[in-house]
Amino acid sequence: MESSAGLKKRLGIILYVTVFLVVEVIFGCFILESRRFILENSIKHGGYLAQAQMEKIETQMQGYAFSVELAGKYLDDMVELHTPEAQIQQWMKSYCEKITERFGNNVLDIYAVLDGGIVAANPWERDEDYDFLSKSWYTDAVEAAPGTIVFSDLYQDAVTGQDVFTMSLALADAHNVVAIDVYLTSENWMGFSELADGYGLLVYDPNQTLAYSIGHIDLGTVQADVLADTSNEVSHYAGSIKEDYNLYACNLSSGWSVVMAIPRENLISPKHMLLMNLGLGLNVLNMVIATTLIIRHFHNSRYIRQDALTGLLNKSYLIKQIRRRLKRSGGTLLIVDVDNFKQVNDNYGHDHGDLVLVQIAEVLQSCFRKTDCIGRFGGDEFIIYVDEFLTDTVLNDKVQDVLRRVAVLSNQYPLSGLTISIGGCRCKKGDKYNEVFKRADEALYEVKNSGKCGFAIKLNT
Repeated sequence: MESSAGLKKRLGIILYVTVFLVVEVIFGCFILESRRFILENSIKHGGYLAQAQMEKIETQMQGYAFSVELAGKYLDDMVELHTPEAQIQQWMKSYCEKITERFGNNVLDIYAVLDGGIVAANPWERDEDYDFLSKSWYTDAVEAAPGTIVFSDLYQDAVTGQDVFTMSLALADAHNVVAIDVYLTSENWMGFSELADGYGLLVYDPNQTLAYSIGHIDLGTVQADVLADTSNEVSHYAGSIKEDYNLYACNLSSGWSVVMAIPRENLISPKHMLLMNLGLGLNVLNMVIATTLIIRHFHNSRYIRQDALTGLLNKSYLIKQIRRRLKRSGGTLLIVDVDNFKQVNDNYGHDHGDLVLVQIAEVLQSCFRKTDCIGRFGGDEFIIYVDEFLTDTVLNDKVQDVLRRVAVLSNQYPLSGLTISIGGCRCKKGDKYNEVFKRADEALYEVKNSGKCGFAIKLNT
């Protein structure tokens, strides 16, 4: 049994390391939570920036749509008033000039089907041979409800070779349709003149064909499922592009999609992330070091107390424990010496000699209590200290049990003549260890001189 002081010391160490580990765990959780909070806020901040840019595009698209709706309203009124075609043509040219001033040279064509004929504005005049009945801008608008704007997919103009999409609207008479072509002649067709350094932006038509891109970043790694999952809300998509970017996507009311990549360094300071990651790494390292130290402490303390071969108490720790117990109470000290141990080594080898010592240690542990001090004094000698009074009968029974078990063990080594001799000393509270040991050693020599394999005990006078 360990002393009270030793136990308190160990408990103190355990408490200190436990408190240290708890503090480190709390600190680590704080760093993780702070890191999560900063990352979430950076994602939200990026979402606000993306929302602002996408609203610009939405506003531009709505501006185009409003131009079509306004043209439809005027044309419905003129048709109802039976306005001559020449006046309608003149109005369309004037209207084309007005929206060109607003949108630049992106909107080039305005045309309408009125009463079964095509009326066109800049840059081409009415073409009697133009087969509008086969064109999707017309058929799609006719199939839609009056007042519904239909956006086409992106296509290439047969005359100019430019990318273009068409917005068409069915008028009050379902067979009358007005349409506007939007040509992608410049970056400003979506209302952009520039984009912050490092940003990337792409616009896809409803068929997920890339219609527009801006920025000096390769966004070809955008996964197809992002466009498939895109909703009308600006959403963040993790892991869909290089790790140093935050990716956002949104569907416009027109059915087109916008994808935007914002450099992460614009949303969160790399230095802050580095410091947090470094702090988290040091936190984990501290916990590993503390855990390692406490494990090594218990591992080392075990070997400070134990004999390496038998697992019993070693000589120095054994003597220290006996001295402490003698201060508290009296008891009985026994010295056990293995007889003829050299013959075991000579006849069976040192490996078997070590095995004999281990087996004898097991015999002693089985015959005495766990609370008794049992240790290897050195070589083939053992010491047992029982710190309570044992009657002669009880003590003799224990000793005889040990002698009997060792005799059974000796049958495994018939060439050794293996036995044990035991000398003991009864002691009182306050007796000196050296005096008690000396008296027990004298009793042991009496047994040795009487032919070995026996037991003798003396009183400490």
